[in-house]
Amino acid sequence: MSKRTKNFFQFFLLLVFLFASFSYAMFQGGFVSWFLFAAFCPIALYSLLIRSIPMKNWSVQRTLTHQEYQAGETLVVELQFQRPNAFPLLFLIIEEEISEKFILRTGQSLKFMAHPLFKKTFTFRYTVESLPRGEYEFSSVKLKTGDLFGFITQETRFKQVNRFFVYPSYVEMVYEPLESKFEMGKTATKDKVQRDTTMAISVREYQQGDRFSWIHWKASARKNDILTKEFEQRQSHDILIVMDCSESIDFELLVTFAASAVRAIIKKGAQVGFISHGKQRDYFPIRGGEPHLRKLFYHLASVEDNQSIPFSRVIEMEKISLLKNQLVLFITTKCTKEVIDQIGSLLSRKVSPVLFIVKSQSNKLTAEEQSLVDLARQRGILAKTIYEGEFVRSFVRGTW
Repeated sequence: MSKRTKNFFQFFLLLVFLFASFSYAMFQGGFVSWFLFAAFCPIALYSLLIRSIPMKNWSVQRTLTHQEYQAGETLVVELQFQRPNAFPLLFLIIEEEISEKFILRTGQSLKFMAHPLFKKTFTFRYTVESLPRGEYEFSSVKLKTGDLFGFITQETRFKQVNRFFVYPSYVEMVYEPLESKFEMGKTATKDKVQRDTTMAISVREYQQGDRFSWIHWKASARKNDILTKEFEQRQSHDILIVMDCSESIDFELLVTFAASAVRAIIKKGAQVGFISHGKQRDYFPIRGGEPHLRKLFYHLASVEDNQSIPFSRVIEMEKISLLKNQLVLFITTKCTKEVIDQIGSLLSRKVSPVLFIVKSQSNKLTAEEQSLVDLARQRGILAKTIYEGEFVRSFVRGTW
């Protein structure tokens, strides 16, 4: 039913009720029948006035306290309304039109009721707690009002675009370099990772955290940009993370672990790269510093568990790009024989693989998965199961 047809039907129904009450009073007579007609007349008049007063000349403004949030935080939204007259409105239904994935993840629609009455200017504020990670957009505000019995309704939509971003949650954890677990006689330290600066082999763009003494002044002058020296490293402290994006009930937990690990590694002073396969392959080269951390968090905020191929196939596809002596951290929520076989094959290529299996407390490791973890360790793969609430000890020496 079109909007015009709906309005005509409502108006026709109102006239029918008005004529019926008048006819009843005329034919029945008496105090009761005329009282009913007299009582219905103000309602009918109010309904007709609501229909005649347009809402399109209202002004609606939405204000967000922030544009960026952390998952789990509270969103506070303030809607400011301004209308040209003080016609009394008994109720006003406010519906926020927002990205569909926000409604799916929160399980709630942003629909509220206000009572402006005679106010020409009024403010409506609401909150949404426990924000889920992601990028969302408010597209418009839909308003609906009418009479008390719903004979006449009027609605309109105001385009009001606001975007906000929710970064994934993370857990504070201490990163201890995993190279010491592959080589005897080395122990982890709480100091920042130090890079070997004995030999400069190339130059690259300046990154936050680079030392002043690393700047290559001649190259910077030629390129008219700040360039720093890239040094040969006798012992790499860089990590490449490959994340499983298969559909899983623990996927949100996996994202939290990935965000926590990335943050801990970069805060330690090491560098990290990232690979995830969803509907497309997303690759982030090994870098360090706050800008790179922010870029990775931005990706983790929008990543979905929509991987179309098995994780074992992803590992097989990425073999070619892995470098000798590179430390690769594979994170997944389930352990399979195919995954263990593919990771095990990397050992012959002199790659140092580490496997993290992330589980919630309600989804414990099965006996079959435990046997696969034992098999991985027998093959020389560092494998570890991390449960929800234990992330802080993920890289701690002595827990392997």
